[in-house]
Amino acid sequence: MKFIIKIVSFAIILIGLIHTYFAFFCHYMDIDNLWFLGAGFAIIFAGLLNLVAIDRGGSKFTITIALIANALMCGMFYYAIPILHSLQVYIGISLFFIITVTFLIQIIKLRKV
Repeated sequence: MKFIIKIVSFAIILIGLIHTYFAFFCHYMDIDNLWFLGAGFAIIFAGLLNLVAIDRGGSKFTITIALIANALMCGMFYYAIPILHSLQVYIGISLFFIITVTFLIQIIKLRKV
């Protein structure tokens, strides 16, 4: 389970880095570009939060916070479907859905212990 979380988290961080990288191709900085840049950083931080949550076994609290953050990010990507209609949105939904379900399984396992 932790291996899946690590792989998906690194993929999320990579998508966030690519997203942030493309923000710097604009010729001028406006509010839309700042939102785009901020969204890239949010994706990166969500991936890092996943890695922190499983570090050294992970407590119920950190795993719960990561679960909430991943569910919110999955919801935000889902919200972007009618607006963007692009492949990266579906990739984001897939990655965040996989990691949300994985953390949900982790929470269920911790509650049984």
